[in-house]
Amino acid sequence: MRNLCFLLLISPLIFSCSKSEAVSKTAPAVNSLPVNTKFNINLPENHTNGYLWQLSNTYDINTVDYMNSVWHGNEKGVVFNFESREKGTTELEFHLINYKDTLESKTFIIDVK
Repeated sequence: MRNLCFLLLISPLIFSCSKSEAVSKTAPAVNSLPVNTKFNINLPENHTNGYLWQLSNTYDINTVDYMNSVWHGNEKGVVFNFESREKGTTELEFHLINYKDTLESKTFIIDVK
């Protein structure tokens, strides 16, 4: 019973910390975020036809921390999850690939204040 009460007390804390802000403005627009903010970028992706988004590793890892990505199906696409770490500006560059061919690129400028 004590364990259940403990879980009920901390559940709101756990779930409130997991919310993240959606970033959607592509370059040249700038997305401004405070330090230690979780944010995500959602891109349309259809696995059935072999098209996949990949994150380029050219961004500043001191400014932004890549957490993970989760595919939510062909209709909702893939969500890339990040957290802003320290002040600075970096670019998150994504490439839509099909096998070895790059079909499209998107860049998101992140300015951490």
